[in-house]
Amino acid sequence: MAGKWKVNGWNAVLTDLPMSEVNWLALLLGVVVSMACTALIRFLAIRRGWLDRPGVARVGSRPVPRLGGLAMYIAFVITVLVALWPIDLDSLGLLVGATLLVVLVLFDDIKGLRPRAKFSFQVLAAVVAILFGLRIDVVSNPFGAGVLLLHIVVVIPFTLFWITGMINAINFLDGLDGLAGGVVAIAALVLVILSIRLGLPDVATLALALVAVILGFLPFNAYRASIIMGDAGSNFLGFTVAVLAIMGPAKIATAMLVLGVPILDVAWSIGRRLVRRQNIAERDAEHLHHRLWEAGLSQPVIVLMYCLLAGVLGVIALLVERVDKIYAFTGLAGLLLMLLVVLGRIPRQRKIPR
Repeated sequence: MAGKWKVNGWNAVLTDLPMSEVNWLALLLGVVVSMACTALIRFLAIRRGWLDRPGVARVGSRPVPRLGGLAMYIAFVITVLVALWPIDLDSLGLLVGATLLVVLVLFDDIKGLRPRAKFSFQVLAAVVAILFGLRIDVVSNPFGAGVLLLHIVVVIPFTLFWITGMINAINFLDGLDGLAGGVVAIAALVLVILSIRLGLPDVATLALALVAVILGFLPFNAYRASIIMGDAGSNFLGFTVAVLAIMGPAKIATAMLVLGVPILDVAWSIGRRLVRRQNIAERDAEHLHHRLWEAGLSQPVIVLMYCLLAGVLGVIALLVERVDKIYAFTGLAGLLLMLLVVLGRIPRQRKIPR
């Protein structure tokens, strides 16, 4: 009916979800290995002095070890190899691309790299995924039944844009303790449910492994974090969730909606910097979570708000039809824009070093 969302009801979310399709080994192994790897890498980072200091990239009051992303990556690889061996070509492409990205960006966490170098690494990882056949050549028709086939001229740049855009959206989101991990875990959980409903058990296991390694990392990364994920971690999460959304039909729109806030925030950030003739690759303290913190909200409250909103958007994505996801994303964009305007008029209670 025109003007009303068509929903399938709560039963569509969980009733048709066969619990036998859930790879519980991936969940348990991912959590345990992630916790063990995080504790070990935290110890090594402290011994070697690989510490991150508060500033534009991170709100905080004291230096903390970085390289937590390396722990999540190692745990993810071990979990996937154990749970899915022998792995298929798509899973191999995901692991190879993630490995290349983490290894290269790890130098930024240790030595520091120019933004242009990091972006070139992101593009390289996306190219690897494309070479393994992980590309967006078919999208669901948002205004009707069936799918739309994309021309090869569009496929490669669209896929590159999707993967690098998602990487940077999660990278810029990683400014508060537990924020990026919490939001990505919710998005990955939604992909688990959707993949099982679509009959894609291997993709569901990959997404569940991602949920698991984040859950193992978050106890160390929650408010007053004892370790942070660093750029290697945020790049790994962004790349992995972007590729998971490509593996199988009907998941791009879902990922866009669940991760709508960081996606729209980074789009707003790029537009703002272009208008001001600033470098779009440099981090600043003008992102939504920074503005909320400067307005006086605490880190735990902001993280809770983001996670609750991601959860609500995830439920909406699982319930509504294709075209309604576009309406929901458009409405979210309008609300976010209004919030940013309001925050711009509120006197700042505290200030992030710039």
